[in-house]
Amino acid sequence: MYPQYDAAAALSVTELNEYARKLLAGDPLLRSLEVTGEISGYKRHYSGHRYFSLKDDGARVQCVMFRQQALGLDFEPADGMRVTVRASASIYTRDGSFQLYVTGMRQAGQGDLYARFERLKQKLQAEGLFDPARKRPIPELPRVIGVVTSQTGAAIRDIIHVARRRNPNVGILVSPCAVQGEGAAADIVRAIERLNRHGGCDVMLVGRGGGSIEDLWAFNEEPVARAIAASKIPVVSCVGHEIDFTIADFVADLRAPTPSAAAELAVPELAHMKELLNGAVQRLAGALENGARIRRLRLEKLCASPVMASASAVLIEPRRGALALLDGQARAAMPAALERARHRLNAAEASLRALDPTSVLERGYAILKQQDGIVDSARRVDPAAPLRVCLADGTIVTDVTAILPKDVEA
Repeated sequence: MYPQYDAAAALSVTELNEYARKLLAGDPLLRSLEVTGEISGYKRHYSGHRYFSLKDDGARVQCVMFRQQALGLDFEPADGMRVTVRASASIYTRDGSFQLYVTGMRQAGQGDLYARFERLKQKLQAEGLFDPARKRPIPELPRVIGVVTSQTGAAIRDIIHVARRRNPNVGILVSPCAVQGEGAAADIVRAIERLNRHGGCDVMLVGRGGGSIEDLWAFNEEPVARAIAASKIPVVSCVGHEIDFTIADFVADLRAPTPSAAAELAVPELAHMKELLNGAVQRLAGALENGARIRRLRLEKLCASPVMASASAVLIEPRRGALALLDGQARAAMPAALERARHRLNAAEASLRALDPTSVLERGYAILKQQDGIVDSARRVDPAAPLRVCLADGTIVTDVTAILPKDVEA
């Protein structure tokens, strides 16, 4: 029944995996079985294949459902959904991975996480935390944006990249925190409260990159939702990908589909702002000129009427001269007004650029960081921990060999 191998000869990895695959294929139970569990990490490939895992409290198993079988589904599977699958168990020879090849699927009720999500959603909605009337507008011209996310994830890199591209003069203040795992929800709450105490931000971005429902679960916790609702700073939520929704998205003042999109929404483009300003100045000049032209035509029409002809010399001619003088003054003043507006814009841009911390680094200074914080005193340095030296063009990680008093030369 089972393939035979010479016990004295060493097997290749391929032979080993193939042997195990044939053993599983020869087991009648594993050739056709039903398994119930909660979907996690669900992905729909562009080919039509579906990849996910089934889990319960004690274990999980990888699953694949090929396109032809997936065409028979009468619902769209999702993370957190509890299902029963009809499948065969086997080993993928190339990777040596045990997985289920799913041929059918039916819903078996909602998973525990999904049920918790719905309960909290209904509770907070009944309290009015999702009410559009309580949501605040996002500032159109922020000076500083705060970011609550992991300092090592892709989300913070995406946000910084987009914000710097759109307007390098906008400051970015990061309040780092864990975004998944045990204690992540409490860490997110502390990060939000930290930015509120600091008080230097005009808008706050709260989120992380994509992942499974378990990875994103910290943003479905009640303490995080209430911290966002209590924030004095307007909050833009940016959790996961466009298809992901969390409780934080419903409570926040604005929901962005991704961290990059949040930066797009929060940071106006500098070139576009200049274009709007120039357009406004040109429209003002055009309006003034058009108004003067209309009044000139009205005056000329009045002067040509028989009733006004006799009074023209007494009433109109002096005012015609005054109107011409005002017209000339307005035309002469427009270039200077336009130049002053442009000068103020350039001065404001230079001031913002001078406040950019990266310009300080480019002059040869450095920022010292250790254990998720900035080192502002030699007394706070932990000799046992590595020290990060942030320069304009990169970061140096070094060990602390000695800490000398201020008056002692190295």
